[in-house]
Amino acid sequence: MCAVCEFKIDFGISHPSALAMAVAARKAIESGLIAPIETSEGALSAARMRMASVDALNLLQARIEEAHSEDALLELPDFYVLLIENDTWGFFHATTEGFDPEIIPEIPDVATTDEAKRSNVLIMSEAALHGWLDGRFDAEAALRDGLFMVDAPEASTAALKQMLTVAETSVAA
Repeated sequence: MCAVCEFKIDFGISHPSALAMAVAARKAIESGLIAPIETSEGALSAARMRMASVDALNLLQARIEEAHSEDALLELPDFYVLLIENDTWGFFHATTEGFDPEIIPEIPDVATTDEAKRSNVLIMSEAALHGWLDGRFDAEAALRDGLFMVDAPEASTAALKQMLTVAETSVAA
């Protein structure tokens, strides 16, 4: 499911770092830093969890758009966000109107060793994303403690980390 492009995209892939991300999220939940996401049971529980993940990605999108000028947004590389709890993907491609809701992305390449072909991916748990959006910790701490990870070529990694920092400081101001 691509949350931003409002198009059902089941890539059928996760990310090689998803397990490490899950372990870091579990430690953060156990320490009280972040709250676990709500889960339910029943026939529609998977659909409800997927929609909650889409809502979280939409909150991230709004935060990034709110924090960046049009020029700054357009300078961002295209990137994917993976929420690991149920492999919900969002694809972000900036336009003069914000992120493009009509774009249909390619399947992200998360396995290549060729840096030029590697997709730009932010990996995180939905629980960690909510904790960051709520101001419980900053992007630097999330990246340092393994709650967020940027898997991208070096230039894109720097831009995406800066994007997260700008998105949190604009809200704090």
